[in-house]
Amino acid sequence: MLITDSKVLQSDFSERTQSQVVSDSDVSVIRLLRSNSAADKELTEERAGGLSVSGFERFKSVFKSSKIPSEKLQKWLESGKSADVVFTRFRLHKRRNPFNAPQFAAWVQYADELSAKLPEMSAISTLTRQYGDDALFRMIKVAKMDTHTNTLAIELETKQMQHWVAIRKDPDEVFQLFTLSPWTNMFETPEFTTWVKYVEDLNTKHPENPAWMSSTLTKYYNDETLFKIIDRLKRSGKSKAIAAKMENDWIQAGVQNHKPPYQVLLDLGLGKKTDNILEQLSSEQPLHIRTWVQYIEVFNRRYPEEKTSVIESLTKIFDDVGVTTMLNIAKDWDITTNLRSAQLRMWLDSGKSTDDVFKLLKLDQEENIYSFRDKALLNSWVSYINVFVKEHPDQTSTLFAAMEARLKDKPLNELLNVAKKFRSMEDTATKIQTKKIQSYLASKESPRNVFSLLGLVDEGNDLLGSPLFQRWMKYVEDFNKRYPNQQESWFDTLRIEIQLGGVRMIGKAIHNPSTVDIGKRVEREWLNFWLDSKIPPKEVFHFLFPDNGVGNYPLLRQQPLADRKFKTWATYLDEFNKRYPNEETLMIDVLRSNFNDISLLEIFKTAMNNPSTKMLVSNLENELISKWLVEKKTRAYLYYHLGHVESSKEIIERYIKRVTPGNTT
Repeated sequence: MLITDSKVLQSDFSERTQSQVVSDSDVSVIRLLRSNSAADKELTEERAGGLSVSGFERFKSVFKSSKIPSEKLQKWLESGKSADVVFTRFRLHKRRNPFNAPQFAAWVQYADELSAKLPEMSAISTLTRQYGDDALFRMIKVAKMDTHTNTLAIELETKQMQHWVAIRKDPDEVFQLFTLSPWTNMFETPEFTTWVKYVEDLNTKHPENPAWMSSTLTKYYNDETLFKIIDRLKRSGKSKAIAAKMENDWIQAGVQNHKPPYQVLLDLGLGKKTDNILEQLSSEQPLHIRTWVQYIEVFNRRYPEEKTSVIESLTKIFDDVGVTTMLNIAKDWDITTNLRSAQLRMWLDSGKSTDDVFKLLKLDQEENIYSFRDKALLNSWVSYINVFVKEHPDQTSTLFAAMEARLKDKPLNELLNVAKKFRSMEDTATKIQTKKIQSYLASKESPRNVFSLLGLVDEGNDLLGSPLFQRWMKYVEDFNKRYPNQQESWFDTLRIEIQLGGVRMIGKAIHNPSTVDIGKRVEREWLNFWLDSKIPPKEVFHFLFPDNGVGNYPLLRQQPLADRKFKTWATYLDEFNKRYPNEETLMIDVLRSNFNDISLLEIFKTAMNNPSTKMLVSNLENELISKWLVEKKTRAYLYYHLGHVESSKEIIERYIKRVTPGNTT
């Protein structure tokens, strides 16, 4: 049965055309063809066979243009004569396009009146049999361009769309008939809007076997490209509704086809690399990610027995190692905490043992025999051990005993160092490590080896505040007492193991009241070592102020000359010059080797406002003037290169007074 509501599936481009002016001769035809009007549907009208009396009168008026008497036509209607036969009797079959024939409108009226009893005899059904869908569609399209046939063509276009819905015409075929080109801006055309409406109405009529826009569109675009288009359309006010329909269609089609969420992630182009997925997950902007998360929710509602999650989908693509590495890179993001917890819960819910996860993270590989190469993977494994022992507290001792038997000393201590951070394992890990340290002393293990075995280098800048470092310092003391002929310097071990990282380590310790003493002690030892090694002040300056590539020592610029490390360096400079008078180094020379004169004047200006550095600035300015004298700088040169610096005039004028008139021209 045909859909009879003329508003259903009427295209946007049809609506626009309807506003065009039509001739007087067309008015009666227009009125006649609107068979769905209230007047046509009055149930109180008297019927004449299959045709109402009022309808018959109008029928006669339309058929005046044909050569066949209206009485005969009425008899044909009463006898149910085929619309195909009448089409031939009107000689419409001889025309390439019957729309221009004067009797065509009459035939359409006849066919539609006949279809009240015989639906298969409607005008659209008959014309489709005569010309086929494609040719008829093109005829209607041409007829719409003519003001004389425009109205009739629009009526037939609507009925053709309704006919397609009834017979469930493939949206692919309709898409092609509309000549929608993927290489043009088709998504904002009236034709595309009509096609979207067609698919919607098709699914309303046939919900048991839905059709999907995405099935057609993905023949021209891959999913990643399609969603870039949808994203663009969503940002456009007039296309936002269409974009939302396209997005929802794509989700529903994927779920209907049982596409797993991890495959969706790949199709959206998000499974190529890990470096941007968490960033997008943390943002509310990217449509791809929001759609994917929404897809997971819809998928889980449809297939509750296959319920999955973001972390499970990521794991299927990147594996456990890849996801763990990804989470470590983005460890400071809020979403990472949730995903990390979800990862641990996923392992626990799937019945993974601690040994299973050890292997999943590939910690059993040969490269980890003597030390865990990837500490992020180690941290993740220990986090799982924590979750596991909370669920199975009675297995804690057994688990750690197995680890002692399995791991060599250094990886075992690396594990224990992480485990001590969890309350559930702190006591057990501390006891095992204490026992280990005692065994090292009994076996005459050197302090330097023990430093390495305990994994102290992993403490980084927090080393001097670490309880384990304090225990190691006690170990050095005990070792030297027990084995006086094999004494070792704690500082030598620290210097060799930490190297240049010691500067940052000292800085952090000195800023913490609880570690300031050990920080100063280590710093003094370092200065002594540099002095004993006769390291030039210029090199020590670089040790203390490593240029990070941003520019000339930005940290020093922020706190010029008052920085604690600068004072330390100044102390070293004085001690170096006293110990090695023949190697005397001037502060201004070192500063000029790292800063140009413009930067120095800016540093001096800022430092002059600090009472603690005012005298030092005055001395440095005098030394700088002395350097200019040696270099025979001219007044013109200095003003040209330094004159734009706010504080330059005063020091330049001081320089001018110290030179003879001949030196200033």
